[in-house]
Amino acid sequence: AAPTIGLTANAAATPTVAEISGAGTMLAEYAPKGKRGIISSLVAMGTNCGTLSATAIWAVMFFALEREQLIAWGWRIPFLASVVVMIFAIWLRMNLKESPVFEKVSEGEKSPALTSASENTLGAMFTSKSFWLATGLRFGQAGNSGLIQTFLAGYLVQTLLFNKSIPTDALMISSVIGFITIPLLGWLSDKYGRRLPYIILNISAIILAWPMLSIVVDKTYSPGVIMAALIVIHNFAVLGLFALENITMAEIFGSRNRFTRMAISKEAGGLVAVGFGPVLAGIFCNMTDSWLPILIMLVLYSCIGLISALLMPEVRDRDLSLPEDAAEATAAEKLRHSATQTS
Repeated sequence: AAPTIGLTANAAATPTVAEISGAGTMLAEYAPKGKRGIISSLVAMGTNCGTLSATAIWAVMFFALEREQLIAWGWRIPFLASVVVMIFAIWLRMNLKESPVFEKVSEGEKSPALTSASENTLGAMFTSKSFWLATGLRFGQAGNSGLIQTFLAGYLVQTLLFNKSIPTDALMISSVIGFITIPLLGWLSDKYGRRLPYIILNISAIILAWPMLSIVVDKTYSPGVIMAALIVIHNFAVLGLFALENITMAEIFGSRNRFTRMAISKEAGGLVAVGFGPVLAGIFCNMTDSWLPILIMLVLYSCIGLISALLMPEVRDRDLSLPEDAAEATAAEKLRHSATQTS
């Protein structure tokens, strides 16, 4: 039942991904060249802040209220408090100015159209190499996230009968460490490009998957060692990739369809990977009575992310006002260069 609930919850949370895409696009278009990676990584840190804040609120409530009070009315407090956050978010959106890149592109569109309307269709998006590369990057990260944060945590408690504090505490500590991991990866992507960190992180996740997971599922190890192994794989396979995701996708897509294609690639990759991944993992683990399906799926997701990173062009500090997507622009440039050499 837990994987099915996770699938339903993920579907309900899908619109949130569009908000993350919008925030990532806004920060990328405002940030100066050379600092886009670290500035855009703040979106991922915002997700961490939300997770930690929610946990802190519940911790205070568990401490301050009796169990009966919590069940009767206390559980409503966080939901009512979220109304305040929503009001602030609406006010913030109403007072935000458009990014300089958006304004520049909007002014350009007042002149004669540069492209045909056919380039803005869903068909054009689904035949775009950039779209599938971005979806592959998202699929790899989101798949790892669903396995580690959703399925593995439940598997340890419900199937292997671990103390529930082990996976939850490990993920909370990992989220705190993420306040270092996320901006560090953003800074490294500014220094060495977007492709190299993606490649290194995915290779690291593939290499670390067996040793870390074999420790995580082994009760002979102390809780501290198990938690440390879970923290390591979580930072490499989930948080590190998430730190790179927003800026890389913003730079992969051109100004003409950046937000739309970024949001759809994020939602498509995330919905399939996070929605169906834990369900499939549960089925395969029950069929085999083993944790090896988790390992295989984690390696598979990381391989998809690695292949996408290897195939994508380097997009660090790309001109965000360019209308073309990066992969298509690179292919067109190679074609022009080849034609020039031939002539």
